Amino acid sequence: MELLKVILAGILGTILMTGFSYVLARLKDQEFREPRLLNMILRRSTYDKVNPSNNSILGWVVHFSIGIILMTLFYIIHLIFSFSISFTSILVYGVFAGILSILSWHLMFVISPNSENVQLKEFYVQILIAHILFAMGAAVFIF
Repeated sequence: MELLKVILAGILGTILMTGFSYVLARLKDQEFREPRLLNMILRRSTYDKVNPSNNSILGWVVHFSIGIILMTLFYIIHLIFSFSISFTSILVYGVFAGILSILSWHLMFVISPNSENVQLKEFYVQILIAHILFAMGAAVFIF
């Protein structure tokens, strides 16, 4: 039962953060859509058999898988350190997940040149806020 709650929390958090990213991408006319960016990076990989279009389901699967992994990590940290799950712990985890995400995206953009004209500074601020929303959305299933 706990595993199902963690998976649902990861899915809900990912839906919330992705919705935020899509709305902000449209408002700012910039590329903040994580599944699309993941497809771009996968397409540029050296593995020839992976060549997804920008709108491929592969980017979505990877994105939601990462969301479930991040929520599982939060739950494991919660079990190891026996802290109460509160607004503060969720907010701290959202910032932690956002920083981890910024580092991961930065590495991916370094490995895969940024020809999609992603404004990195704005993307990183957006992704930090999106991960705070991810954590808050995921908390609905954890509380």
